[in-house]
Amino acid sequence: MYGGFRHKSWRNAIIKIMVLLHAAVGMGWQSPPKGTSLKTLGEAEEQGFILIRGEFQKRQFRLTQKGFDHVEHDRRRLEARRL
Repeated sequence: MYGGFRHKSWRNAIIKIMVLLHAAVGMGWQSPPKGTSLKTLGEAEEQGFILIRGEFQKRQFRLTQKGFDHVEHDRRRLEARRL
């Protein structure tokens, strides 16, 4: 009963992180997409996908090499599915 809830919660967190990663433009410092929660930013940072700097409204993030490689792999995977 509870296992399904945890799996769904974990899956939703991964989806939110992937949306954040795919929204990044290159590896430079940038503002997160509007509506991105601090929790999502923190989880992405814990996974090693991004670095975070700044506080409150001036918070910025950038992809790490791991995050950049992960997004590029996912983009190639999605492109292959379209073909």
